[in-house]
Amino acid sequence: MTRIDHYAAPPLECDIVMKGGITSGVIYPRAVAELARTYRLRSVGGASAGAIAAAAAAAAELGRAEGGFEELDTLPRDLTAPGPDGRSTLSTLFQPTRTAAPLFRLLGAVGDKEGAAKGAAVVGGLLRGYWWAALLGALPGLALVVLGALGTGTGRVAGIIGGVLLLLVGVVVGVALAAGRTLGRVASDGFGMCTGMPGVDSGAAPALTPWLHAKVQSLARRAPDAPPVTFGQLDDAGVKLRMMTTNLTRHQPMAMPWRSHEYFFDPQYLRTLFPDDVVDWMVAHPPAAGGFSSQLLRAQAGNLRPWPDARDLPVVVATRMSLSFPVLIQAVRLAAVDYGQPGNRVAREAVSAWRREHRDGTVEQALAELQPPEFSPVWFTDGGLCANLPVHFFDSPLPKHPTFALNLGPFPPGRSKRPDERANSYLPTVNQGGATRGWFPLPTDGLGAWGGFAGIMLHTAREWVDAGQMTMPGYRDRIVTVHHTASEGGMNLDMPHEVVSALAERGRQAAGKLVAAFGPTGDAWTYHQWIRMRTSTAGLSGWMAEFLDSYRSPQPVPYPNLAGEGADAELPSYSVGVGDRRLVNQHVDELVDLARSWGGDDALAKGAPSPRPQLRLVPDDGTAEGLSE
Repeated sequence: MTRIDHYAAPPLECDIVMKGGITSGVIYPRAVAELARTYRLRSVGGASAGAIAAAAAAAAELGRAEGGFEELDTLPRDLTAPGPDGRSTLSTLFQPTRTAAPLFRLLGAVGDKEGAAKGAAVVGGLLRGYWWAALLGALPGLALVVLGALGTGTGRVAGIIGGVLLLLVGVVVGVALAAGRTLGRVASDGFGMCTGMPGVDSGAAPALTPWLHAKVQSLARRAPDAPPVTFGQLDDAGVKLRMMTTNLTRHQPMAMPWRSHEYFFDPQYLRTLFPDDVVDWMVAHPPAAGGFSSQLLRAQAGNLRPWPDARDLPVVVATRMSLSFPVLIQAVRLAAVDYGQPGNRVAREAVSAWRREHRDGTVEQALAELQPPEFSPVWFTDGGLCANLPVHFFDSPLPKHPTFALNLGPFPPGRSKRPDERANSYLPTVNQGGATRGWFPLPTDGLGAWGGFAGIMLHTAREWVDAGQMTMPGYRDRIVTVHHTASEGGMNLDMPHEVVSALAERGRQAAGKLVAAFGPTGDAWTYHQWIRMRTSTAGLSGWMAEFLDSYRSPQPVPYPNLAGEGADAELPSYSVGVGDRRLVNQHVDELVDLARSWGGDDALAKGAPSPRPQLRLVPDDGTAEGLSE
């Protein structure tokens, strides 16, 4: 029988961005496979669990001609297949360290329980995990009970009652101290119960990071012992992959792979987080050494190795750095020099001075004579902490093809899960669809209200940027939200086959909505093109009006004296040559004329889609571009 290749020649192109959600990521494989029947994937991105899906999707695109997407389509089934100990692959991917094992087992015992059942599971899990601490804490009370039982009269009763109370207090204190000590040691281990590498309670089951590495290799149709799939290989094949991580040390989200050459890694430490062949590749592929200062810094770094160029970075490394879900999966530690520290500034200035005095000096000579700077740890954690659905990835004023976003969320008020999985997702189909932010009621009664208050604060801090962009015209119409219940996805690490299969089918049906709307038989793409034209030009109109107003405002040195027709004021910095100054004046003058002509009755801004966009200057995010160059 002739095999029908449903992925051989897709007629269209698209980008995909996927939201984080831990095990909710099982929604994505069949959703991506469904899109891949109609679209060739040009850019793929995500955060946290969405980064896993993005890496898998990009690898499958690399292996499209050899069955990559067929394998991706079977991934949910493979995740529920029983492993060596009878548990599913999904439930054994997360393997705790020996230190964190009691807390991890507690997490599994609690699962999706609620109310009294959840409280009972917590108590039972703590007692099972710290039975020895409970026993030690109970000993004084137990001794008092025994002594009381040997007494007579009221002394006997008081002794027994006091002993029982002391026993209970001792159990609570003993377990609390033991659990607190475990939490402290987990922090020392990188703020996570799992490294991603093999741990305890796993038998022969694969752990998350080796499994992910093997899966990316397989989807890309690379041999298991072949060099790891890199961002450069994807870029050469016309596939752009981007994912978010969070730099805790510098308080910033960072898109990977980045351009910066300031980071270093400790190979010995990295081997606790990644397979040996991945670390060996990174050690063997440092970036070009650069100038004298860069060469000297590498020599001063000792056992640390320079972070590879974006092109040579293994996909599995960036993916693991994006999915370091706090407490569950350890953060990743790199190193860099903090030049905000006085001692490091002195060291840098000393290099410049030494170089001026020793024009022909070698790196080895400088290394022997100069004090090295101090390398400080830089911690990276889950990318979803700052941008859980990075819908800004691959954005442009006028897109050449759609950038679809796969969002995850609970069922909204008034809606519940339906047997028909197509009904369990939402894609806006009218102008105002998706334009309203969700409401999150805040409980105000009882001690438990503090937990709700903290949760909503965290949710707001994490998602206010994503939520704002998701309501924008030109964004909301390309975002499909896949709904799930509290017992589906999230921290439910032991979901049964039926639940995983239902979620996977839900993802496929959601992707089908995008294909029906934007594909060859739909008209959503033309609608989207016009909306983006309106929003982009309306935003530009507002920006130009503000520019013109400020340009005309009275200043000690008026803006027209700095740039514009006949401008000749002395430039205090970032000066330009005479020829370029003439061009700058000409371009600014043309911009002012355009702003004047757009003012007043501006047809581009009148009746623009709501909410109206604003153009603002933001820093470059440092993402590497043009990897093939």
